[in-house]
Amino acid sequence: MKDVVLRRAEERDIPEIYEHLHKDYVKKYFTENEKREWENHKKWYKFLINSPYFLLYVLEDSEGQFLGQLKFELDGETAILSVYMSKSSRGMGMGKAAILKGIKELALSYENIEIVLAYILEENEVSIKTFEKSGFIFEKEEDYHGIEHLLYVKKLKS
Repeated sequence: MKDVVLRRAEERDIPEIYEHLHKDYVKKYFTENEKREWENHKKWYKFLINSPYFLLYVLEDSEGQFLGQLKFELDGETAILSVYMSKSSRGMGMGKAAILKGIKELALSYENIEIVLAYILEENEVSIKTFEKSGFIFEKEEDYHGIEHLLYVKKLKS
């Protein structure tokens, strides 16, 4: 298994994030408006990178090869975590390493964060297992952005 390197995302990373994580979806569902979706994508990621309410990380291997992204949405003592691995890096156990490194970095940078939440779609069995192996506990089913998700919780402080 390759090592996972976590680094803060920069605006120069936006095209690579798009290429590996969003382009196929946009090409499939927005064939008529691909250019507009790319512009929306750039605006959204510039906002995330520069917002004090989000932490966005790029995941790479030790040679600098893109593996995915990890994002925290910060809200008081709580952070919502989402992880997106590129197709080429899935199934190798790097998701767990990314989650654990991300939480360690979060705890060092934001001592006030006590709880990390993860909203996972029920059919995403790989994510469920990955978050459980990373110490997250299922709490309940909950609506998140208009869609029913499974809520997993990890307490950083007792």
